[in-house]
This record gives sequence, structure tokens and C-alpha cells, in this order.
Amino acid sequence: MEWGIYPAAADRLLSFIGIAVHWTILQYVVGLPLLAFVAELLYLKTGDQKWLKIAKTLVKGFIIVFAVGAATGTASEFGLVLLWPNLTQAAGNYIYFPLYAEVFAFLMEVVFIYMLWYGWEKLPKKVHVIVMLFALIGPWFSAAMIVSVNSYMVAPTGLEPAYNPATGQWLFDQGYPKLLLAVPTDYANILNVTLLQQLGMEVVGQNGGVVLVKMPARIIERLVYEAWHGYTVQDSILKLVIKPEYLNQDVLNTPVMAILDAILKATVNYVGVTTVTFKSPVYLGSILHVIGSAITVSSFTVLAAYAMRKLQLRQKGVKNGEYYEYVDTFFKFAAIFALVAIVLQGTVFGHLMGTEIAEYNPEKFAAMEGTSQSIFSISRAFGLEKLMAFLGYGSFNAHLPNYDEIPKDYCVCSVTHDQDLARIGDCRPPLFLHYVYYTKIGLAILSGLFVLGVAYYLFVKKTELPEILLKLALPFAIIIQAVSWMGWVVREVGRKPWTIYGVMTPDVARTFNPAPTSLVALVAVFFIVILGILAYAVWKFLWLPGKEEVGMEVS
Repeated sequence: MEWGIYPAAADRLLSFIGIAVHWTILQYVVGLPLLAFVAELLYLKTGDQKWLKIAKTLVKGFIIVFAVGAATGTASEFGLVLLWPNLTQAAGNYIYFPLYAEVFAFLMEVVFIYMLWYGWEKLPKKVHVIVMLFALIGPWFSAAMIVSVNSYMVAPTGLEPAYNPATGQWLFDQGYPKLLLAVPTDYANILNVTLLQQLGMEVVGQNGGVVLVKMPARIIERLVYEAWHGYTVQDSILKLVIKPEYLNQDVLNTPVMAILDAILKATVNYVGVTTVTFKSPVYLGSILHVIGSAITVSSFTVLAAYAMRKLQLRQKGVKNGEYYEYVDTFFKFAAIFALVAIVLQGTVFGHLMGTEIAEYNPEKFAAMEGTSQSIFSISRAFGLEKLMAFLGYGSFNAHLPNYDEIPKDYCVCSVTHDQDLARIGDCRPPLFLHYVYYTKIGLAILSGLFVLGVAYYLFVKKTELPEILLKLALPFAIIIQAVSWMGWVVREVGRKPWTIYGVMTPDVARTFNPAPTSLVALVAVFFIVILGILAYAVWKFLWLPGKEEVGMEVS
């Protein structure tokens, strides 16, 4: 198995540490408010004080993770700006709207979380529920904005993939993958369209003052590289595709960045400045999967916490009482949420995102399914290939993309082939993704079976859970977190060699002054300390008060 060149490895590692820690916390910021909102609705409907106590406990947890998450989020954002400045510049120029809107989402979170907690005893019940709803909308709104940008990086709006599942044929020799560009007429008139068509460009038509074309990603990537490295037309591949009569000194001295900027701005304006990222073909599945992951992890964590509490009560011989009823109700509530969340996550949200990736990131899908003959393939060994083709493309007659047929240089511009291949390396995603992906799937299925077993004892047999199930709750809370992390590894590493698929590679996106190894270690320590602070806060403000109530119940 060849790994090829993996540019900016230290920068990637530093970003991974920050984002992984932030996502670990962020899942609770997105997931816990929904549980709290439902609990408060049940209190409003029943008047049962247990539901009010459950809602308040969840909100307390939500506030703690939000406070720590704000710190890690700030650190992660600084890291992205400092380590990936060219990516930040591109985002600020062309897909800025959701990042701008996310600021308002954050302000919304701060305002309504403050009102939620300090207005607990002061606001009327129905008003408090409304405040709770807005405290829920804030994190979801924030997630929707951020995920839209990430989805655009995974599959930009206007992407034409390089694979036909009906025939099993890769389309790289026809110039795919391609992206829709809106080229201003002034620029389109000076280009040698015939030569560009020979390189794989397709002319779609005209719309107002722009010519719509489908441009091969390998050409766009090369132009982006030249633009961010200060090339002029004189030294650019553009010189080869501009009509000779226009190659005067003024044109030759024009920065590639100026031409590319005009084309990208025209493209974004054509698609929609405020909607371009939301029109990414993988956005719907991505945002549903992110929210589903957050709810699943939050539910499993709450389930584990109250399983530990139930074990504690069982060891003390407590079988009734006010606190026992509260713990039992909370445990059942979390079990229902966990079961519903993991079923929806696996059968609906995950499936939808899987079909989007299969269609629009077929190279990644080939690595995920391990269709190379050079590795042991789990799907091939267990005869799952037809099933996975059906799940990915909706037909048992569809073909899984063959990894071995992907050219190592598919992302490299033919005009500057050797130079770009040396810079980028093997264009294919790494095959270890196959094992990460199937480990993720296997652990998710085991987690689903575990919570199904819990639900069976609670709601079918209606008996006390075996002690082993209560003890397994904590390991499965950790496992479900690992499942979530592995999902992000598949998503992000699977984009190799792209930072923005078909547009920008990591060597272009990164800073020209990369961080030393010592700084990577220092930042890793910082994030570990932040996690330690969170663990201490949860122990002090959530676990200890309950421990005291157990003692009161026993006495």
C-alpha cells in the first residue's frame, strides 16, 4: 500500500488535535439542549417535578460544555487562521456568508443560555420553554453554518464526479472531476476554447455577462497554485490557452490571482453568494449526520452517567425513594433517546451521507470500501460488495469504484505534470480508511445492539437490568465517541489530496511558515489541560451533587 506524499503533516496533526478536542465537546453543545428541551416539554405537560430536575441537570451540563467549548473553539479558529491562511483567505473572499452568520449564532447561544439559567425561577413556564427552544436553535444554527463550509470543501457546488456506477468506468480521461465555473465574457473572449476543450473543458452556455463552463479540477487546482504563489500570465499555463493576438505585455504581466479572482467571484455570484455552500451536494446528509452524531453521543453519555448512578444505588441497597425514581426515569429517558438516535443515525442520516459520498467523492468511496486488490478487503471477504453497491447507488447491478484503476496522477495538470506530481504525490486517498470505516461501522452496530438490549429489559421484560449491562454503559459511551471521531477521520483524510475538493491542495492552503514539532506538542498539552478542566467541572458540578443525594437516600 503506497501512502505517497502527505503534505503539511505537522500542520494537519496540530489541526486534528484541536478540532478533535473541540468536536468532543461540541457534540454535547449540540446534543444536550434537545434532551433538555424534550424534558422541559414533558414537565410542562405532566407537572412532574422529576422532569424539571432532569431538564435542569441537562442544562447545567450544557452550560459547562458550552463554556469549555467556547475556549477550545477560539483556540481552534486561531489555529486554522494561522496554519491555513490561504484557505482562510479563499473562504473570506468567496464563501464568507455562513462564517459571518455563525458569529450571530454564537451570540444567540450566549444570550439565550444566560436567560435560560438565570431566568429559571423568574420566567413563566411557557416562556422558559421558548427560551429553551432558542437555546437549542443557537447551537444547531451554528452547526448548520460550519457544516455548510465543510461540505463545500468536501464537494463544491457544481461538482461533476469522475465515476459512472452504471458502467463501472472512471472518467478521468475525459477530464473529470469537473467543476462549474462562470467565466466573465471579457476573459472568455480571449481564451482558446478549442484548446481548452481538448484538455477536457465543456462549454455549458451563456448567462448574462458570463460563460458557463465545466472545467477539469486538475486545471483549477493548477491555477489556484499559481495564483497563491504570485504567478503572472507570463509564467502560467494560461499563456498556453490565451489566443496569440491577446498576448501583449499588459496581459502577460497580469497576476493569475486577478484573473482567478474574477472567475471565482462571478461563479459565486451566479450560484448565490449567500447560498453557495448550502448547495453543496453533500450538505443535507452532512448536517443531519452531524446533528445525529451529537444526539447519539450525548444520549449514550447520559445513559452511562445514570447507569453508574443506578449501580451505586444498587450497591447501597436502595430500591425506592424520590432520588431513586429520578435516576430511574432519567435512565429510561436516555435509553429511549440513545436507541432512537442511533437507529436514525445508522439507517437514515448515515445512509444519506453515504450515498452522497459514493456519488460525489467516488475516490474516497473506493478507499472506504477497500476495492484494491493490494489489501485485505472486509467487504470482499464477507461478500458484501453487491450490498454495498446497492446501498451506495441504489442498485445491485451498480459497480463499486475500483481503487486500482484510479490513476495516481488524476489530480495533476497534464501541462505541468512532473512538477505537480512531485509537489502533490499520489492523488489517491489512503487505503487505511477502509479499516477505519469498517471498524467504525462494526462498533456502531455493537453500540446499537447494546442499547437495544437495554431497551428490551426496560420496556419489554420490564425488569431490572442485569448488572453487566449497567457496567457496559460507560465503555459504550467511550466507544460511541470513538465512532464519531473515526467518522471525521474518514471524512477529512478521505479528501486527500484536497483541502477543497477539486480546487485547493494542502500545500497551497497551508502557511509558508509551518509550526515546529515543539509547538505541536505544546498545543496538544493545552488541549489536554482543557479536557481535564472539563472533566473536573463535570465531576464537581454534576457528579458530586448526585453522590450527596445518594447518601441522603440511604440515610
